[in-house]
Amino acid sequence: MSKLRLIITVLIVAVIAAIGLSMLNKGGSEPSADDVPELPAEEPAEEPAEPDQPSRYEKLPLDTSKRLPEGDQHPPVLYSFLWEDPVPLPGGVNTAGAEDSPFMAPGDETLYFFFTPDVRVPPEKQLLDGVSGIWVSRKANGAWGEATMVPLGTGDLHLDGAAYASEDELWFCSARVGNYRNIDFWVSDIAEDGYTNIRNVGEELNAEVMVGELHITADGGRMYYHSEREGGLGGMDLWYIDREGDGWGEPVNVAEVNSPDSEGWPFVSLDGEELWITRWYMGTPGIFRSKLADGAWSEPQLILGTFAGEPTLDTAGNVYFVHHFFEDGQMIEADIYVAYRKPAVEPTDDIEPHDGFLLGVLPNPAEGQSFEDAYREASEFTDLVPVWGRPSAFYEMPEELGGEWGSVFVDQLTRGNGMSPLIHLSFMDQGLTLKSPPGIANPSLSDPEWRRAYKRAAVEAVEAARPRYLSVGNEVNRWLEAHGMEGPNGFAHWVTLYEEIYDEVKELSPGTKVFCTFSREIVSENREADMGFLSLFDPDKMDLLAFTSYPHSVNGVNRPQDIPREYYSGAASMLPGRPVAFTEVAWPSHPSFGSEAAQAEFIRMIPGLVEGLDVEFVMWPWLHDLGEGDYTGLVTAGGVEKMGLAEWVAIRSTS
Repeated sequence: MSKLRLIITVLIVAVIAAIGLSMLNKGGSEPSADDVPELPAEEPAEEPAEPDQPSRYEKLPLDTSKRLPEGDQHPPVLYSFLWEDPVPLPGGVNTAGAEDSPFMAPGDETLYFFFTPDVRVPPEKQLLDGVSGIWVSRKANGAWGEATMVPLGTGDLHLDGAAYASEDELWFCSARVGNYRNIDFWVSDIAEDGYTNIRNVGEELNAEVMVGELHITADGGRMYYHSEREGGLGGMDLWYIDREGDGWGEPVNVAEVNSPDSEGWPFVSLDGEELWITRWYMGTPGIFRSKLADGAWSEPQLILGTFAGEPTLDTAGNVYFVHHFFEDGQMIEADIYVAYRKPAVEPTDDIEPHDGFLLGVLPNPAEGQSFEDAYREASEFTDLVPVWGRPSAFYEMPEELGGEWGSVFVDQLTRGNGMSPLIHLSFMDQGLTLKSPPGIANPSLSDPEWRRAYKRAAVEAVEAARPRYLSVGNEVNRWLEAHGMEGPNGFAHWVTLYEEIYDEVKELSPGTKVFCTFSREIVSENREADMGFLSLFDPDKMDLLAFTSYPHSVNGVNRPQDIPREYYSGAASMLPGRPVAFTEVAWPSHPSFGSEAAQAEFIRMIPGLVEGLDVEFVMWPWLHDLGEGDYTGLVTAGGVEKMGLAEWVAIRSTS
């Protein structure tokens, strides 16, 4: 994956040429003393460092300075918002040199990594600089201490990297005398008195299996590694082998995570439920996560991109990785970064339907009425309040919810009056165009930058508001009607993005119910919507089947009695087994549609129209008419109650 790996490979070739290791037996067996030329003796390093162990800082080039995030031309990019934005690891790990290949040992207090002071110097000089190799930092009082070099010498020249540590062993790749190939894996015992019994892991793993950088599961029974061996899907693949007695079984390709490109640098979580890998994304290394489900690994999901790789995790889920600083196409430096895992979110609202369903409405004020009075009025018969911001664009919602506006309208007016918020996000702008944050050149549903922005808004809205209900798209089938399935703005891209958002929000806040809403009618065309598209969605990733519905907009439906009895049950059957909700349902009090009496009749009919469905909530669009010409509210703009309000309150008392 990294330029450092390439450097090590080139370095080994240089070492072999320089010290005559080409005399290794062709059969791959360990060379005898007669086969190997006499090499300069190397004093083994000890921990802590003795005076003859050079400091990393002594070897740093004088013509470079420490690279900082604010000057980084290609900073790492977060694509999953279960973590905070990545930062350089604080403490005694990073220098102006190159720190690479981090590995967090069990216990979360020991971090191994590879170090070389200057990636620009020839490889043979790195071999002899006395500091290139594996280093370790230990945590004390919550801070990472100054790193020291791990003493892994056996009396000969060697260059080591790619550490993996269990509680009692340190595995590492090495170029040294005694190898079966240019780079072999070796292992050392970790004892109270240091690193002892340093030995080659043997011909089976090195010459036959040909393991690359590896990770052994916590129970010691399975080894994941990367290799370019035959039988892969292309490039470098992930493989595993199982321990069998004193040896190992046959290699198995981890086909679920491999692709025609290269995958490698595996890390397996302690519980064995997550496999982290490095894969190229948009021209640079990126970090992906696969989750174990029903005994198989899921499609890897991008977590971090832009010169980010070789992940390792602690038990809190914090991700440590290497980030390479590139300037003008050349790697200048590398540091260990960390993305801290966010804490889980518990919804603030303790609200659940019991014998019937919840009712909701937007408490918009009547003429001359304050918001305080409108919300207080609505609270007498309302459980849920739709929250759209001011209304606000999706990318503004987290800040609005977490700021003064959210404090007033969500915390004080809604929750302070015993009601709960339903948070709405929408990706659609006027004219069924795509709403987008400033700065995205060509936004589309398929554009990675736009998708990242939308997912971030959804996750951060949940962090800010801690809602029980989250709608991440409103009347989304209207987009399908306008743009079709294919193309950069095709509806198929929305389906995949929705499911990504669902997974991420549910992992952060399992108690939040996540869904998008569908329009039961295409109002602009005075017809019912074709609900067949619902089969595109995974029912297990739709907590509620939510509709907006204005049945009077359909040609031929002029009175509530014109609505077919199966009008809603038929639509719900397209995604069976899901609780049903209505984020907006209404009949106007306009004379053309029967005036107030018809509105009241429609409300009386609602329980019958949803009979047999598992209904979670029903919401009227708004409490008061919006002004002259609007007949949707249950109360006129002047504050006069309509006949329908009493029927609406009656539904709540019976549900």
